[in-house]
This record gives sequence, structure tokens and C-alpha cells, in this order.
Amino acid sequence: MQPEKQTSSKGSTLGLALLFGVVGASLTSDLENFWFGALLGALLAQIFHLRGRVQALDGQLQSLRALVESSVAKPRATPSQAAAESTLPPVPAAPAPVAAQAPAAQVTSPVPPSSTQPATPPRERVAPTPPPPPRRPAPPPEPTAIDRLLGEFIGWLKRGNPLARIGIVILFFGATFLAKYAAENSLFPIELRFVAIAIGAFALLIVGWRLREKRAVYAQLLQGGGIAGLYLTVYAATRFDLLPTGLAFGLLVVIALAAAILAVGQNALSLAVIGTAGGFLAPIMVSTGSGNFIALFSYYAVLNLGVFAVAWFRTWKVLNVLGFLFTFTITGLWRVNGYQSDDLLAADAFLILFFLMYVGVSILNCVRQPPDLKGYVSGSLVFGLPIVAFGLHASMVSRIEYAMAWSAFALGAFYLLLGWVLYQTRRESFRLLVEAFAALGVIFGSLAIPLAFDTRTTAAMWAVEGAGLLWLGVRQERKLARAFGALLQIMAGIGYLIGMHYRNADDWPVLNSAFLGAVMLSISGICTGYWLFRNRARQARYEGGADVAFTLWGVGWWLLGGLREVDMYLPSASYGGALSFVALTVALLAWLSLKREWRLPLLIATYLPPLFALFALAGALDFVHPFIRWGAVGWVLLFAAHFSMLRLGESRDVQGLNWLHAGAVWVFTLVVAWEANYQIAELTTGVWALLPWGVVPALVIAWLGRQQLRPHWPVAAREPAYRVYGALPVAVGLMLWIFMINVSSTGDSTWLPYMALLNPLDISVALGFASLAMWWSSLNERQRATVWQFDPRALIGVIAALVFVWLNAALIRTLHHNFGAPITTYGMAHSTLVQASISIFWGVLGFTAMTVAARQRWRYVWIVGAALMIVVVAKLFLVDLSNVGTVARITSFLTVGALLLVTGYLAPLPPRKVGEQVTQ
Repeated sequence: MQPEKQTSSKGSTLGLALLFGVVGASLTSDLENFWFGALLGALLAQIFHLRGRVQALDGQLQSLRALVESSVAKPRATPSQAAAESTLPPVPAAPAPVAAQAPAAQVTSPVPPSSTQPATPPRERVAPTPPPPPRRPAPPPEPTAIDRLLGEFIGWLKRGNPLARIGIVILFFGATFLAKYAAENSLFPIELRFVAIAIGAFALLIVGWRLREKRAVYAQLLQGGGIAGLYLTVYAATRFDLLPTGLAFGLLVVIALAAAILAVGQNALSLAVIGTAGGFLAPIMVSTGSGNFIALFSYYAVLNLGVFAVAWFRTWKVLNVLGFLFTFTITGLWRVNGYQSDDLLAADAFLILFFLMYVGVSILNCVRQPPDLKGYVSGSLVFGLPIVAFGLHASMVSRIEYAMAWSAFALGAFYLLLGWVLYQTRRESFRLLVEAFAALGVIFGSLAIPLAFDTRTTAAMWAVEGAGLLWLGVRQERKLARAFGALLQIMAGIGYLIGMHYRNADDWPVLNSAFLGAVMLSISGICTGYWLFRNRARQARYEGGADVAFTLWGVGWWLLGGLREVDMYLPSASYGGALSFVALTVALLAWLSLKREWRLPLLIATYLPPLFALFALAGALDFVHPFIRWGAVGWVLLFAAHFSMLRLGESRDVQGLNWLHAGAVWVFTLVVAWEANYQIAELTTGVWALLPWGVVPALVIAWLGRQQLRPHWPVAAREPAYRVYGALPVAVGLMLWIFMINVSSTGDSTWLPYMALLNPLDISVALGFASLAMWWSSLNERQRATVWQFDPRALIGVIAALVFVWLNAALIRTLHHNFGAPITTYGMAHSTLVQASISIFWGVLGFTAMTVAARQRWRYVWIVGAALMIVVVAKLFLVDLSNVGTVARITSFLTVGALLLVTGYLAPLPPRKVGEQVTQ
């Protein structure tokens, strides 16, 4: 429509509306008639406008039909004509000129290819560039839910005969008010009143039935009004004791079935709606406030039976929702105003009956729905029904202990069982309903748990339900179900942590809510991880890594629950029990990985023992030693589990196995040394308790320094892991021990006499140096380069410094134990014996180093010996000259001087190269 036409139509509509409004107001001088006349005028204007539009569209249709017929009647061009026409440039033309030029094109004779007519230049044959396609207008916004509902209502009102529909409703209310007014004022005998209403209702039925073929919609409205009138008559007569209850109930059943048969037989939704609405409104209109809910709900049961009967043959969602709203709204109002605690059983029985009826209606809707349509499940009926029914039921049984919990459980079990039964039918039309019932079953089952149990049991059940939902989401490829299942498990974990510190004194080991809750959380998390792992090819982008996270989540809950249970119920074996429980966990994870061909549990089982070993060693600080409380058994089982996983990991291509083997060496050395230190300290005093910290690493280094490693597996098969990665930290620790024990310990061997270099401390240090030498000699060049990446002479200097510290400490300890020399820093600095002995000893060391270096041509060793001799000379003049006694001073000077003279003769400086001369 053009803009000017739109303007003219709007103007005509407004003009007629004003005209009729003025006429209506002038006739009666009433403002309401003005609006009525204006509305009538607007409607007439719209009718005239639509009539003109229909005529215009009919004219356009006729012209298009004539154009199509003329184009079909046009003779087809010959191939030569088509070739000639294809060489002409395209010229846009209006439809009329094309029709006029068509005969001329047919008369033109074709030009043969050999004609002398010049060919069209190529640039003239190029078709012009087509214009860009018009820009597609933006789609209109989707209507809101309120707009859709309003549009459906207006559309229903426009269909059929809206005046008749409004009239039948007004007639029903008028008859109701008339009956009530006549009853209150005793205008007629009460029997005559009800007979009159019944006759009027039958009259409407008869007239409507006779008009069912001529005026179907109008006839259905009349029949609906008649059905409502009969409902009103029977119910009101029963309330006034004019009909026995049994007879009235039978009549209501007959009316309900008759209304259902009439509606189904004529496929008349309006008849069913009017009859049902009238039946539900009848008790409200004639109510006397007696509070007889048994009669009311029995009557409603009959009406709902009619709704159910109609649903058996027709899928009328409006009728179903109408009956649901009337039934539960009026039931809720009665619960608020008229319910007494003595009414519980009868009221609850009616409530359950209504609930089962409308569940059946939902199922019948899907039975009638063709299987190629989706989404036909009324949310207001399927999801609103259990919420409303359970809310009403809970308000009546809330004072009974555990009644709400059992009710929620029963409702959840009912929906799950019903969903399973419908699923077994394999009907495609039941698919969405089955999913809805499953969701409702899970929701009400989840609601039952916190109503009956503590937070830990609630968390456990929620976790299981979350895992079940996620499984359904994986099976049905529904992201929302998977997300809800994951969220439910997380909330379950939070709830468990909230109530974790509450424990009943009467709880049994293992069979208590704390441990079982943790186990449920663990199993749910691990199953979730496995299902997500199997679904990784179809998972959403945001689900990446969720299988790993939930598997770790499940293993964490298993460890938390198990370790807490061991600590609570095995206090005398808590340390060993914790290590044993972790070993059991490793075995279970390995079995799960092999059983399900799932790599992630294998990786967790491989890395779990070394990780837990760190926590166990840190925890042993509080227990003094690592074998306390059955720790020996626990460590043995943990090492067995660890090496079993290392063996299994080699066939599964697990990364980082060398470092895991090496880590086992470190932990083993530390645990054995720690336990030996504790056990020896319990038996004796002195230096003995400190020796295991060096002897155990020395033995391990010696074992790894053998030329042929044993056993073949794992040591020989993983030589770099043990000889390099495993031995290097142990060797560094051994050297640190050598330094620390020599500078801090007196070497007191208590019950053994102290002998220089033959006491336990010096023997242990010598064993350490021997094991280090043995280990270093077993390394090949590549391994040595890995161990020490600096100048080899620096390593020799480190070892020489350690030997120097050891020998000095051994000298001082000998002087202390055999000659009573002080061993404190101040005492040694002012002791004549100590200072003189050190000067002579350093001189001997310097002389020995220079002499051996001269013979072996070790230039740098000679320089070190010479530097030591210089230090000795400086010490003689700076320290001994003032702090040492006369005899000691003379002895030191004579000894050192003699050594210098002999050294100068026997140990000249070695040359830099082989042919270089040495200056005497």
C-alpha cells in the first residue's frame, strides 16, 4: 500500500468513527453511546477499506494471469534466432514495449555465420555490471509472550461468532444470579425454579443440536450453555437437598460424559470449554458457605473425569489448562479459608486424585500428538501441576515429622518410574515427556534429601543425582543437563564441607554419613569424569578439561573421606593406615584404568605415591619418626604400589618415569636414615645418632656406584635414573653432612675409647668419601658431564676442601679427647697445643701436596700446597708469635722451616708444558 493510500484509509476510519460517535451521542446524550458509536464507525470503515483492498488485489491477480497466458501462447524461437538474439546487448525494457516488439523480433531473418556483416566488438558484447542486490530489511522483532497470548485470545474471539460467545456467557451468569435471587427471596417454589433452569438448559441443547450442521459454531455455543446450565441445576439441587447425593453424582457423571461425547463428536473445542467452565463456576455461584468440601471435590472429580475423557480423543490444550486452573485454584482457596486438620485424609485423597488425573491428561496429549511434531508438552500442566499439588500437600502435612521428605521422595519416584515406563514404549512422541518426567523425578528426589537427612547425606545424594543428570545429558547430547549435573555436584561438595565437622558419637566406622557422603561424592565425580571423557568428541568448547577436573575432584573426595576415617577410628595406626589407604587407592585407580581403557586414572595412580610421600614426610615431623603407628607397613605398601605403577607405566608410555624412579631413591634414603637416627637415639647418646644421616646415603651411593647395577629392574634397566638423577642429590646431601658433622660434632663415642681416625665418626666420613669416589668412577663421560657442567678442577677443589676440613676436625677432636684441648672456638684460638698442632699439620699437608704435585706434574695442586705453606708462615708470625707458648712456638717454627727447606729441594714448580724448563 502506498503512503497516500494509507493516509486516506486512516482518515476515512477516523472520520466514520467521529461521525457515528456524534450520531450516537446526539440520539441519547450519553458519553458511553458516543464511544460505542465511534467503535462501530471504525469497524465499518475497516470493512469498507478491506473490501476495496480485496477488489484491488483481485484486479492485479487478473492482469497477472493474462500476462502469464500471453507469455505461454508466444511461439518458441528457432536456434538461429536464439543465437542472433544472444549477440545483442541486453536492453532493459518495460513490460508493454516488450510485448509490442515481440512480433518484430520474429520477422527478422537470421544472419548466417558466413555473412559479411561485421561482428560485434568484444567490448560491446560485455554485459553491464548488474546492480548490487537490494539490502535485505532487518527482520521484525519477535513478539513477547504477552503479545502472543493476547494475539491468540483476539484470534479466538474473532473466529466463529464472538457475539454469540459473549451472549452465552452473559446468559449463564444471568441464569445463575436469577436462581440465587429466587432462592433467597422465595419468589417461586424451589422445585419449579430448578425445573425451569433445567428446561432452559435442555432447550439450548436441543436447538444447538438441530443447528449443528447449518451453523456449527453457533450451535456449539448453545450446547455449551446448555451443558453448563445442567451442571448448575444438578449441583444447586443437591446443595438444597432436592436430590439424593448418589443420584446427583450419577447425573453429574452422565452430564460430564454427554458433554465429552458432544464435544468429541462435533470436534467442538468451544463446546468443551464452555461446558467445563460452566461446570466449575456453578458451585461458586450458588455457594451458601456450608463448607461441605466432600461434595465440592466429588463434583470436581466428575468434571475432571470429563476433561480426562475428552483428552482421550482430542488434544485440546486450552481445555486441559482450564480444568487444571479451576481445580487447583479453588482447592487452594479452600485450603486457605476452610481447611481443618481433621480434613487431612479426605482432602489429601482428593488432591492426589486430581493430580493423577492431570498427569494422565499430559500423557494422553502426547498419545494423540503426531510423532513428527516436537515440543508439545504444556509447561503449565507438566511442570506447574507437581509444584502446585506438592505445595498444597506440604501445607497440610508440614507438622508431621518426615512427612514432607517421604512425600517428595514418593513424588520423585513416581515421576522416575512413570518416565521409565513411557520410555519402554519407544514412542517418539513420548521423548520430550520422558525427559520432563525424569527431570521432575530428580528434582523432587533431590528435595526429599535435605528434608530427611543431614547436610553430608544431602550432599552425597545430590552428587549422585548430579552424576545421573550428567549421564543423561551425555546420552541425549543435552548441554543444559550436563551443566546442571556438574553444578549440582559442586553444590553438593560445598554442602558437605559445611557439615563436615559435625559427627555423631554413635557413628560406626565406615557406616556413617561422613564417610559414605565422601564416597558418594567421589564415585559421582569419577563417573562424571569418565562420561565426559567418553563424550569428548562431542563436548562443547567450554567443557574442555572438565573430565580431568571431575576425575581429580572424585579422587580428592575419596582421599579426604578415607584419610579422615583412618584418623578417627584407627588412632593407634593412623600413620601406617593413611599410607596403606593411599596404596589401596593406587591399586583401585590402576584397575579402573585397565578395565575401562581410560588413561587418566593410570596417570593419577602413577603420580599419587610420590606426591603423597611428600605430605607423609611433612606429617612425620609431628610424629618424630616415619615408622610410628605402623608406618613401616604403610611405607612398604606405598613403595610396592609405586614400583608397580612404574612397571605398568613403561608399557603405557607414561612420561617422566626416570624422575619418579629417582624420587623413590631420595624418599627411601631419607626414610631409612630418619628411622635409623630415631632408633639409635633411643638406645644411646653421643655421635651415634648422627651417623645414619651419613652412613645411609653413603651405602646408597655405593650401591649405585657399582659397575654392574643390581637388580636388573628397575635399577639396571633405568641406569640414568638411578646412577645420575637418583644418586646426585644423595651425593650432595652426603657432602653437606660431611661438612656439617665435622664443624659441629665432638665425635663423642660414649662407651668406646676415642682413637684418631678409627673412631665411628671418622670411619663414617671415610666411608662417605670412598662411596663418592666409587660412584664417580662408575660414571661415563656423558654422565659426568651431566652431573658436573663446570671446570673439573673446581670439583677437585671442592673435594679437597672437604678432606681438609675433615682432617683438621679429626686433629682437633684427637687433641680434645686425648690431651684435653678445648674444642670451642675461643678455646682453640688461645690454645698453645691446638695452634702449634695446626701449624705443623698444615705444613705437613702443604709439603705433601707440593711433593706429590711435583712428581706428578700437577701444577695447580703444587700451587695450592704452596698457598697453604704461605698461610702457615703467615700464621706463625701473625698468630703463633703472640698467642702460642715458647716451646710450642719454637717447635712450630723449626718444623715448618725444615719442611720448607726440604720442599724447595724436592718439589720445584712443575712446568706449564712438557718441554718447559724449571727454574731452580
